[in-house]
Amino acid sequence: MVNKYKNTIEAVASVLVVNQENKILLIKSHKWGNYYLVPGGHIEINEGIMNAAKREGEEETGLKLKPLYCVNIGELINDASFYREAHLIYFHIVCEPLSEKINLQKDELREFIWIDPREALKLNLTRGVKQTIKNFINGVRINITSHTSKKWLSTARK
Repeated sequence: MVNKYKNTIEAVASVLVVNQENKILLIKSHKWGNYYLVPGGHIEINEGIMNAAKREGEEETGLKLKPLYCVNIGELINDASFYREAHLIYFHIVCEPLSEKINLQKDELREFIWIDPREALKLNLTRGVKQTIKNFINGVRINITSHTSKKWLSTARK
């Protein structure tokens, strides 16, 4: 398989979905071995962080989501638990589910659990996700802003 991201820095956005019972959604992916993590994926060109998180979370879980705030920003460089070499810059966004039925994107994810955040810290978590959950428990909110120039968007499409 050709790695289209070789020699690049990859920007990814993921969602920490928190339901009305204050339980969080964790998933397992074929790409991360036996670790629990949060759903997410690459930010596309001209896509804002919050929109990317919403899109990726909805695609991977089948849930309708409402992004609320950023809870963690970090970097993973060639993490041994990932299936390939990668330099990832990640944004973790807390989201409220607007629907209930989960329909996992099977080519990306293999299982999910709803769990109390404090109990989740006892699981086998990826490095960034463990800090994300700690930040959520401690009420951390990170302000991020996105600015898109319509001028450049219109000229880039010509």
